[in-house]
Amino acid sequence: FEGSLPGLHISVSNVSGIAATPDNQGYWVVRATGGVYGFGDAENLGNAPTGGIVAITANPVGGGYWLTSSGGAVYNFGGAGFFNSLPGMGIAVSNIVSLVPSADGHGYLLVGSDGGLFAFGDATFPGSLPGLGIHVNNIVGAVHVT
Repeated sequence: FEGSLPGLHISVSNVSGIAATPDNQGYWVVRATGGVYGFGDAENLGNAPTGGIVAITANPVGGGYWLTSSGGAVYNFGGAGFFNSLPGMGIAVSNIVSLVPSADGHGYLLVGSDGGLFAFGDATFPGSLPGLGIHVNNIVGAVHVT
């Protein structure tokens, strides 16, 4: 435990994500409005310019994080690289729930609540639930397993 928003006398009801630093000595908390708070060795490297943020993901090789919006916008900070986003490709969605980085941090998958996946950078597209004919709308997140 490295701290909390109430411990900083900040009362919020719109926390949308938390991510541990790669060394597990700190964590970031993000609000849906895009505000980031760092605890322990997690430095606040920047906030999203707009709201609708649904997730924060640490760069697995350290030095930064990504913020992700429900529309598939990706905001990169520190050593987390930018490898494009859905709005940057002209794709309109409103169901993105998570970003999963590739093992080396040089790419990521955007994950939709329907199990749809979008690959960027060196992230490999493994297929998706809609592609398998599986229809759901309640996926809330995903993790990278090595």
